[in-house]
This record gives sequence, C-alpha cells and structure tokens, in this order.
Amino acid sequence: MTPSTPEAGFGGYLKEAIQAARFPTPTHFARAAGTDPSVVLRWLSGEQRPTIRSIERIAPVLGRGINEIVVAAYPDRVGGPVPAPPVTPPIVHELGRILAPDSPIPEADRKALEAVLDRMLDPYRKVLRRRRSA
Repeated sequence: MTPSTPEAGFGGYLKEAIQAARFPTPTHFARAAGTDPSVVLRWLSGEQRPTIRSIERIAPVLGRGINEIVVAAYPDRVGGPVPAPPVTPPIVHELGRILAPDSPIPEADRKALEAVLDRMLDPYRKVLRRRRSA
C-alpha cells in the first residue's frame, strides 16, 4: 500500500484508511461507522467531502485522529497537504474493535484476551521505556 499523494485527495486517503482498518469493502466500513454506503462512495469518488460531524463519527472507526481526517478532507482550508496515513499495523485497529465495549465478543472473553496480551507485552514495555528515557 502506497501513501496518499495530494493528487489522490481525500478519496485516496480514505480508501487507504479503510483498507488499513481491515474493512473488506467501503460498505462494511460505512455500516460500522453508521453512515450510508452511498455517502462513503461519494467521499471516495471526490464528489463530496465529509462534514465535521461525519468526521467525528468515522475517526474512531478508522482508528485515526479527527485533526488528521480534517486536514485530509480540507487541505485547501487548513493550508496543508493531504497527510499520509500513519504506519499502524492493521492488527492494532482489529484489536481495538475486538476489545471495544461495543464489541460482539462477550465481556469475559475480551477481559481474558486483554489479560493475555497484557502479559505478553509487558517485557516489551520495559524495553520501550528504556529507549524513551535514553
């Protein structure tokens, strides 16, 4: 996957963000975000740009910051180029959705998964802390 270029516009940025968040299609993303699929298709085609309310709704679904999406959607108004999506492994977004309070996975299973991941990541946290302080 290549980073967005200013020529790709918001549609290119959104397409890459949807893929990075591991949605199989824009329609799946639209449903997860509570947005009509036809609206998402208009965003992707460049026919329309999202409103601030829409951006507030889609940002957490994509695992992106609101400011990042605003700059991507309105570079002409905020004076910047379309940002390249940050390099975040897709598993991060998937885990976020799995562990979220509104996940369809039972709470007990989510807590167990969180505990296992916490134990597995603990040694790496110590290494990362040492790197930051150096």
